[in-house]
Amino acid sequence: MRRAGVLLALTLGAALLAESTAAARPAHPPFGVFATINGKRYKAPATGQPDDRCVNGTYVASGGVVFGAIECHGRGRRKRSRRNPKVLAFACGVIDPNQQPATPPFEAPCVAAGYTEFRTRHGIPVSMKQWLSTVSLEPGPDGTVMEHSSVNIRIDSFDGTYVRGTFFGVFDMPQQPGTPTQAPISGEGTFYFAVRGVSQ
Repeated sequence: MRRAGVLLALTLGAALLAESTAAARPAHPPFGVFATINGKRYKAPATGQPDDRCVNGTYVASGGVVFGAIECHGRGRRKRSRRNPKVLAFACGVIDPNQQPATPPFEAPCVAAGYTEFRTRHGIPVSMKQWLSTVSLEPGPDGTVMEHSSVNIRIDSFDGTYVRGTFFGVFDMPQQPGTPTQAPISGEGTFYFAVRGVSQ
């Protein structure tokens, strides 16, 4: 009888452990854009739908992504921007028509990328600090165009609906007098969202 009780306890314990482990391990990374930029936490959760109010963009068939994100709170259609939101915008990928389309996973420079910190009053922006990325182009040895950017992305996967990856580097072109010269991305930021479509 005692042995049966021990076996039952072990079986229940194993089942509970398996259940708790499965619960602790998410089925997929959270939808949205997350990072630490300029020493500040950036959090723009998304619904996983292509018409999300706060995170949306398109995949570029040649190998890239164009998207924007604003910090929001709330859920679904009731999502609203935060009181003093921070905004990100990216246009990154392969721009040389002579190159073959890239397939994930791959890294690519950003043709344009920006990070903005807003201060608002009664929902109306009253001031802002904005940084852009620097970019340069030069001819490659084989006739291709080599692009260098202070902000780059890595696209890990794209299944036709969801694009997932990371971004890294530094926004090093301040747009307002007195703004610090750089807004660095700590480590890597992440993005995962449903695209509105695929552009050529």
